[in-house]
Amino acid sequence: MTDQWNVVDASLWTLAGEEPQGLRPHPWLSHASRERTWLFKHPAVEPNRPLGEDVTEKLASELARVFGIPAARVELAVRDGIRGCLVEDLRWSKWSHEPGQVLLAEVVQGYDPEDPEHRGHNLANIRRALARFTAPPASPSPDKFKAFDVFAGYLVFDALIANGDRHDRNWAVLIRPPGVSGQDALCGSYDHASSLGFNLSDEERQRRLSEGTVRSWAQRGAARQFEHRRGQPRQSLVDLACSAVGQCSAQVQQHWLDAVLSVESDVVEALLDAAPGLSDTTRQFTREVIMINKARLLDALQ
Repeated sequence: MTDQWNVVDASLWTLAGEEPQGLRPHPWLSHASRERTWLFKHPAVEPNRPLGEDVTEKLASELARVFGIPAARVELAVRDGIRGCLVEDLRWSKWSHEPGQVLLAEVVQGYDPEDPEHRGHNLANIRRALARFTAPPASPSPDKFKAFDVFAGYLVFDALIANGDRHDRNWAVLIRPPGVSGQDALCGSYDHASSLGFNLSDEERQRRLSEGTVRSWAQRGAARQFEHRRGQPRQSLVDLACSAVGQCSAQVQQHWLDAVLSVESDVVEALLDAAPGLSDTTRQFTREVIMINKARLLDALQ
């Protein structure tokens, strides 16, 4: 029997700031026992959503470690009676955090982050924007990997967990402060809450399990936050991931193929068993989505 994840009581943690990004502002918290600040994210209360964004965020964080991308650590938490999760700050002390939309404005003339077609937010421009950056600090990827090599891995991971929310504020770089040696780096991956069908009801999950249509649901996973033309079909998450990996060296391509192979069914099952409050239907559907996307990625990458 797998032990369920602990839930941290953050009621007495100190308020260290507020994060204005996202649909709802969230507090940054600090604690004497923690080296870094942590963002407390509380999910929207949706009675028909048994897989909350807090549990999704935690699941994705643990899967990221299995997969081998650098990602923010996440702990389930409660603060003043409100459930949520704590997300560790990925910034090094005094280093600044610049989101992708700032970088793209440097390489794309007239870049508009509010453009509904997301023009300019494409692989070619992201690769140009990341050219001077190194892999994230303490990245589990090989030493010679550059920023875009790791970013390609983020997109493969997105396809695995059905994360269509990799917009230009959901990836970033870390800029070293003046006088500090080293090289500016890609930031670790973060904000995976919109994954794994988090917004589905259990009735919808059960219907698809009964009808055998989980695969068709997974195949609808689209890169909706990347450049597309209105009225035209969006690129699938799997196709986007393969396009990104295809722009990398043979060594990088093999690395991310091996990462996909490393996601075993029993490991996924153990993680789902550790997540509190999930119904059997949610567990079964989520496991099938991940394993279906694994097979789709293997077919495309091999």
